[in-house]
Amino acid sequence: MVAAAAVSTVPLPASAVLHVGDIYGFWRPPDGGRIEIHPCGDMICGHIRDDGIDDGKPTHAGHLLLQALHYQGALTWAGGTVRNPRDNRAYRAKLRLMNGNQLKLTGCAWIFCGSQVWTRIE
Repeated sequence: MVAAAAVSTVPLPASAVLHVGDIYGFWRPPDGGRIEIHPCGDMICGHIRDDGIDDGKPTHAGHLLLQALHYQGALTWAGGTVRNPRDNRAYRAKLRLMNGNQLKLTGCAWIFCGSQVWTRIE
């Protein structure tokens, strides 16, 4: 498991063959900031490392954003939660590695879902 954590965060060519460990590293959501996805046991977790907001208010850096996502196959992780850093509410989460440089996050509350596509950061 330690070897998987050492996966490079250099962007991969879109045509590259993807592996489970390719999800590890730093990602940028559409609203800015920087999220680190890393192994936590046999699951994956994600922390906000920089929220990209410089308005003089406390940041959400260090906030546990993604928790306890299990690999489901087909470069998809689910079964865990995504937490809104503004109110700490938890939603069902699903991640899908679309290619080496894009990751789709879907969060659901009941039957209502929303998605974002994140971009890999070097």
